[in-house]
Amino acid sequence: MNNRVSRCSMFVTPTNPRFIDKAWTRGGDVYILDIEDSIAPAEKQRCRELIQESIEKANKGGASIYVRINKPFVDADLPYAVWPGVDRIMLPKTQTAAEVQHAHEIISTLEKERGIEPGSIELYPMIESTLGAVNIYEILSALPRKLSSMGGAGGYDMAMNMGIEMFADFDQYAFPVAHVALAAMALDIEATGGVFVPNPSGRVDQADQANRQAAALHEAGIHHAGALHPAFIEPLVSGLSPTPEEIGWAERVKAHFECMTDAGESVDSLEDKIIDRYEYQSALKTLAWGQACAQKDAFKQWAKNRTLNAPTQTQ
Repeated sequence: MNNRVSRCSMFVTPTNPRFIDKAWTRGGDVYILDIEDSIAPAEKQRCRELIQESIEKANKGGASIYVRINKPFVDADLPYAVWPGVDRIMLPKTQTAAEVQHAHEIISTLEKERGIEPGSIELYPMIESTLGAVNIYEILSALPRKLSSMGGAGGYDMAMNMGIEMFADFDQYAFPVAHVALAAMALDIEATGGVFVPNPSGRVDQADQANRQAAALHEAGIHHAGALHPAFIEPLVSGLSPTPEEIGWAERVKAHFECMTDAGESVDSLEDKIIDRYEYQSALKTLAWGQACAQKDAFKQWAKNRTLNAPTQTQ
C-alpha cells in the first residue's frame, strides 16, 4: 500500500524478538529488516532464516518492508530476502552498475519462482563510497527495474572511505551529496536525505534532533528519511507531511491559477504572492503528497486496528 510514502524508515534486527515484535506498534512508514551491519557474522545465517517470518510481524501495522543485504554475500542473501511482502531490496556500498545488474538478475529469477510480479521489488543502491558517488549516474540508469536513491551519500562507510570524522558540526559530504542528488533528479528518481543537520554528539535517540532533521528536510522538499531509534519515528512522520496550512495554500493556488488560465492570464498575485505556472506545479505536488500521506496514514490505522482486533490464538 503506497510503498513510496516512507517519511520514516527504521532499521530492525530480525534476530532481536523485542525489536521485531514491537515494530508494528511504533507507527513507522517503513521497517528495514537488516542482515548487514547490525548482525554479527556468526548470526548472519540465523538472520537470513528469520526474514520471511519477520515480514509478517513487522508489517502488521501497515508499514512497507525493505530488506538490507550484505555486499559480499549478495548471492547468499537474496534467496532469503526476496519474498511476497518485500517492497525494496537495499544494496549497501554499491560502486558500479554491474553490481546492481547482478542483483537485478537474481531478484528477477526469484520473483518468477515465488509468484511475485516481475520487476515489482524496487532496488536501492546505497552510495557509501567516493567511487559509488562518481559512478552514480551509470548506477541509477542501469536497469529497467525501478530504483530509488540515497540523496545523502554520507554516513559511517563514506566517512571511513574519505578518511574523515563522521560527527562534525560542518558538512563534510557536500560534494558527494550534491553529485548523487543531481543524478537522481536528472533521472526523476526519488531520493532520501541530502540535507546536512549538525549532530556532533552522534546520538541517534534524541527527539529534538529528529525535529531539527525533519524541519530541514521539509524545507528542502525532501519526503524521506531514515531512523535508527524509535524516538525519531513520530517527528519524522509528522514533520515530513504537509501541514494543514500548506495544504490550504496549495488548494487556493490551484483554484486561483485555474481561474487565471480560463481568463487567459498567466501571471497574477494572491495574498501578495506571485502566482504562475511554477507555483501552480508546486501546489499540485503538495496536494499529491498530502493525499499520499493521508492514504498511508489511513491504511496504517486500518492495519493496526485489524491486528488489535484479531482473535487471540490459543494453543
